[in-house]
Amino acid sequence: MRNPIGMMRRSQQVRSQLKAPRERLPGGSRRWIRSSMDWLVAEFGRDVLLRPIALPTDVIPDGYDGSRAAATELCGRVDGRMDLRPGQCGLSFELNGVRRPSNRGTTAVVKEQHGRWSRGADQNQIELSPTLAADPVALIAIYAHEVGHELLLGGERITLTRRPDHEPLTDLITVFYGLGIFTANAAYERRPRPNGRGKQPVARGYLREAALAEALAYYALLRGERHPDWDRHLDPPVRRGMRNQLAVLHRR
Repeated sequence: MRNPIGMMRRSQQVRSQLKAPRERLPGGSRRWIRSSMDWLVAEFGRDVLLRPIALPTDVIPDGYDGSRAAATELCGRVDGRMDLRPGQCGLSFELNGVRRPSNRGTTAVVKEQHGRWSRGADQNQIELSPTLAADPVALIAIYAHEVGHELLLGGERITLTRRPDHEPLTDLITVFYGLGIFTANAAYERRPRPNGRGKQPVARGYLREAALAEALAYYALLRGERHPDWDRHLDPPVRRGMRNQLAVLHRR
């Protein structure tokens, strides 16, 4: 007979891992977030930081039907918010995501590749999984991450050797460009298992919930927001974490 207490503890351990950044951040999460966000402000300008944050009702159109055409149009809206020129990157929905359990047992975490940016001879390319079209929040989060690669790597603002933390930085740039609600809400989900037995934790991104809560708090602080009303659009765990972090920042 399975030990329910042991299973609960394993589940809590997995949930804790999902909240933590996927990769270790140089100098620790808090210091890395502040220094990296300050670098983004210096690199792209404070006017970007102060733009209105993107809310789901602002970006996802009424009647979004999950079609390829609707998904392509939604990516175009992200382009506009992240200052990507029309046609700057090629876009396709042909990427086959790879499902890889991170450990064995009922609490295994599935990690999937839903997006990929690559250099091209004439045009850089962004490939997305076709399954993203059905989930506009995840589509926006993952596409914005890939656009971040275009801005940072494609724009030669960083290199892989000089910024080995480029993947977390690419998550952070989505917060800087006002799309952090989507990145945070798409960071974790529990999806029904293919065999119908329970649900499978699915992790996305590199910063995850805890670090994204810190990032959103520092983002709000830089914007001069003590009690931002947009935090009501965040999933409860991130919203609670962000409010706690923001209170700490203002006390300091």
